[in-house]
Amino acid sequence: MAEKAVIWGAGGHAKVVADILRLSGLEVVGFLDEVNSGRRGQPFFGSVVLGGVEQLDSLLHSGVRRAFVGFGNNWRRLEAGNLLESRGFELVKAIHPAAVVAADVKLGAGTMVAAGAVVNPGSGIGKNVIVNTRASIDHDCVVNNGAHVGPGASVAGSVIIGRCAWLCIGSTIIDKKRVGADSIVGAGAVVIHDVPDGAAVAGVPAQMLRRAKKGDNLL
Repeated sequence: MAEKAVIWGAGGHAKVVADILRLSGLEVVGFLDEVNSGRRGQPFFGSVVLGGVEQLDSLLHSGVRRAFVGFGNNWRRLEAGNLLESRGFELVKAIHPAAVVAADVKLGAGTMVAAGAVVNPGSGIGKNVIVNTRASIDHDCVVNNGAHVGPGASVAGSVIIGRCAWLCIGSTIIDKKRVGADSIVGAGAVVIHDVPDGAAVAGVPAQMLRRAKKGDNLL
């Protein structure tokens, strides 16, 4: 019998996560949507929206002990993962079979590595991290908790990516740079200098735009 898991989130990213978990042999019993309570009971991507976080206790009592946070907001994703663990859930990892992850790479709980992504030797990936479709993380990098390496982003060797940083689609970080905590690197940007904590940068080469804010979107 397949192990059961619940996904916190019920949007596009949750679909990607569900697909990966099913490929790994888990049964997705349902999705939690804390934003729209009116979706409770509605079918969604081969399962159902169970409701919001008020369902956590009943899920545990029914024997569902594995969970994954499947939404994009970095700060909230990390908070939700911590809450699930505090309530007794095990955060599973979602590693697509078409991803390439070196044998010595350390992956934190609740982390996703999507199809076509590459994580090379010597790297460490924290908790609740998204390594999105076709993202590339080279040797000896550190990706801290809650970060998001977006689709097609390229991270050269020995880069440090801070807590809850967001590397948007197609961005590039050259080797031995640091991308600060809570920062955002815009789509297609090329980072050739360190990015300070809480900065929003974009362009080629990347330049400071402003201080990053929760909810910023530089996709």
